[in-house]
Amino acid sequence: MTLAISRLGAAVALATILAAGAETPALAGPAADKAAEAEALAADGKTAEAIAAFEAAADAFWTALPLTLKTAVFVDSVTAFGQYEARAGASFRNGDTATIYIEPAGYGFVAAAGWHRVAFSTTLEIRTPGGLILGESDDFGKLVWAGRTKSREVPLTISVALPDLKPGDYELVLGLTDDATGDAQSVTMPFAIAE
Repeated sequence: MTLAISRLGAAVALATILAAGAETPALAGPAADKAAEAEALAADGKTAEAIAAFEAAADAFWTALPLTLKTAVFVDSVTAFGQYEARAGASFRNGDTATIYIEPAGYGFVAAAGWHRVAFSTTLEIRTPGGLILGESDDFGKLVWAGRTKSREVPLTISVALPDLKPGDYELVLGLTDDATGDAQSVTMPFAIAE
């Protein structure tokens, strides 16, 4: 099990999106208010203040999100956030390791000693499409990331050594619980064991 990390500036992109729609009723609230403030500051040439307001808008939006798994895909390799080689299909052989790349959103941060920490507890279940559980772990592992600044681009890369299974269709159910917020989310990954 590994955790891959990268920071590419999602806060500014997210805040820009918020600012573009800040006048619509659906975006009313702290995120929209900060985005509108950032837009006004930028128009006045107050770049540093505008960036700070953009980040505050992104923080407000992020905090309001429930834990969400934006992307969950079997991969052959991962370099950084958004930089992965998707596996061609979900067919494996006994003894293979399945690697899953996940992009979560809406997770919390715990600040301590100048660091911002993101942590997830994980569960794992392998079952038939009909729901018969063939194997499970209520404590599959802990995924932890820490940085000096908050990152909204923390990808998760999880490798699972598949058990010996008869050829056929199966499901891998991965559960994530955010240690900071207690929010939980799971993803079901259908896969097959080839003959």
